[in-house]
Amino acid sequence: MSKKNTPEAFWSRVQRSTDNSCWEWTGAKTSSGYGNLSWHGLHVQAHRVAYYLAIGGIRLETEFRRGDRARTYRRFVLHKCDNRLCCNPNHLFLGSMRTNLLDAYRKGRKQQPRSGHANAKLTPEQVRLIRTAYDAGLQTQVQLAAQYGVSQRAISLVVRRETYKDIP
Repeated sequence: MSKKNTPEAFWSRVQRSTDNSCWEWTGAKTSSGYGNLSWHGLHVQAHRVAYYLAIGGIRLETEFRRGDRARTYRRFVLHKCDNRLCCNPNHLFLGSMRTNLLDAYRKGRKQQPRSGHANAKLTPEQVRLIRTAYDAGLQTQVQLAAQYGVSQRAISLVVRRETYKDIP
């Protein structure tokens, strides 16, 4: 085992204090502000290694590429404290990709997509205007599609209420 890949070497790069405070990673950081290191030949985030060493039960490999399919972690390590550099195991918990996204929305780190969908192109007000104009017979679906910069199919789904179901 390399001297750099020991638990002692890892924890020496973490500024620890009390059990309740954040223990910040002092090594390299990613462009998004997470601690980053090479651990036994794998490029991993520091808080994942901290969880792995202190609690266990996770794999460090991401398997982002296996064959021609992209992959991700099955189990994410999330921060209770919202500090991307924190490696305190008391501040970390496991979750799924869904848990991670919901946590980010709840804490205001990520903006909830319009109408509950990440690819939504229309605002709720535009949806109301489209439905009103179409229901009144003022414009065709093709005209509305050209006006709002979406396909006729998208307008058809809007007026039949198959999309944007949450908008009256």
